[in-house]
Amino acid sequence: MKKIVFIGILMAFMGLQSCESSKPMTEKENNTESTINTAESSSLVQPSEPLLGKWQLEYMNPILGKDINHYKIQKPYLNFVDKEKVAGNNGCNNIAGSYESDDRKIHFPTQKFGATRMFCEGVDEAAFLKGLAKTTHYAVMDDGQKLVLNGDDIVMLTFKKIVEKQELPTQ
Repeated sequence: MKKIVFIGILMAFMGLQSCESSKPMTEKENNTESTINTAESSSLVQPSEPLLGKWQLEYMNPILGKDINHYKIQKPYLNFVDKEKVAGNNGCNNIAGSYESDDRKIHFPTQKFGATRMFCEGVDEAAFLKGLAKTTHYAVMDDGQKLVLNGDDIVMLTFKKIVEKQELPTQ
């Protein structure tokens, strides 16, 4: 019963979050920890938790049964809410569940994920979940802009970081 309540609350949160308009994020909300200066005096913000945030699917290994071109309406994405919860979309339906990570290891118990039940003709939602289920390791690359999920030393899925557009204050 607790799982059903948790999934219901998480799905309601996802629905509200998807309807919320963009707003500027403070440094604290952006989960940033430090700034590194480069030789050109610009700064790169290094996240304290590299997985947190929204990641859109860029590549899916064809051994999962489909490739990225399969998703014509919406590309799947993951939103790492905190150190244990993940939400997102599998190309048709919203999904939510938990994950476990330690150093570079990661595990998605997809059999326990909750999902909405919309009908999407021609979309194999299971292919994306299969890729998550086969994942054992991850790497965050390209200055925190690329997430690579591996299973058995094979790249299963790659994602690009999605940064919500922020409104700049007018002067």
